[in-house]
Amino acid sequence: MTEHNVTAKQAREHSIELSLEQLIACQYWAKESIPLPHKKTRAHLVGGHLSPFKGRGMEFAEVRQYQPGDDIRTIDWRVTARTGKVHTKIFQEERERPVFIVADLQDTMFFGSRNRFKSTLACLHSARAFWAAFNSGNRVAGLFSTAQEHIELKPSNRRQNGLRLLQHLMELHNQRLEAIYSDADAYHVNQQSLQDMLLRLRHLVKGGSLIYIFSDFMNLNDDCHQHLSYLAQHNDIYGVMVSDPLEASIPRPGQYTLTDGLRHIRIDASNQRDMQRHQHHFEQRVARIRQEFAQTQSAFALCSTADSITDLSLDPAIQANIAFAKAGA
Repeated sequence: MTEHNVTAKQAREHSIELSLEQLIACQYWAKESIPLPHKKTRAHLVGGHLSPFKGRGMEFAEVRQYQPGDDIRTIDWRVTARTGKVHTKIFQEERERPVFIVADLQDTMFFGSRNRFKSTLACLHSARAFWAAFNSGNRVAGLFSTAQEHIELKPSNRRQNGLRLLQHLMELHNQRLEAIYSDADAYHVNQQSLQDMLLRLRHLVKGGSLIYIFSDFMNLNDDCHQHLSYLAQHNDIYGVMVSDPLEASIPRPGQYTLTDGLRHIRIDASNQRDMQRHQHHFEQRVARIRQEFAQTQSAFALCSTADSITDLSLDPAIQANIAFAKAGA
């Protein structure tokens, strides 16, 4: 590979814009299989078998005559009445389940000081989660939202529909990016964007689904907590908070000017007390969001624009969050 090609490849990987090529390439980092839910729900099965699936993790298989040891709760009373002999229902575990990819592309996500924007990283991780789910044979759905637009895609395990999902994600991101940077007045923060997405998700998701949420959670409020609690009762949630190093700390003393396109803020990074307050505020926000997910026994991970896309792992984050939830209990 020539030096020119290497430079071009690096430029694409660190671009704030997205291409379908980038999102398709994420399949090479999607080495994980979709993790099983970490909470077990008792299903009405022969012998009181414990299913790893929550909610609608079981599907009807057949009816047969009752045998000693069968769970009486699975008796099919209609067949029993019709035949005069006791029959019981047999269920089997579903081999796949719906996976919902939720990407919050609120305008606060279009910011970054390292490698790429938070919005770009969220889309890359969304694509990675899509490929992990698709390669495991699951049906994948999408729910993408900006401050002004909203896209819903139904669960499907067809590759053509999956590529359409990635195409919609790319176009939504790039259109919003272009709107913000072509017109400073276009920058808008919808304080209800996240809660509206979660409310809509409650109407779309069936029990037993796995939900990935990629967001900076700037607008996480009490209504969001209620929606998350409701969704977590019958589904597994994996929240990924996308951040930037400047949100956590400012590395060097000096005078910095930040702007959202309309307003300008000047920060004196030489004031150690202010910088400690800035860092403490970020740490408190992360801890609060982590606690929100822990209270619903949902998985949580924090990723940064300074990280490589390969740094985020599914299973360790889930296990770490379980330990955090148990410690809090």
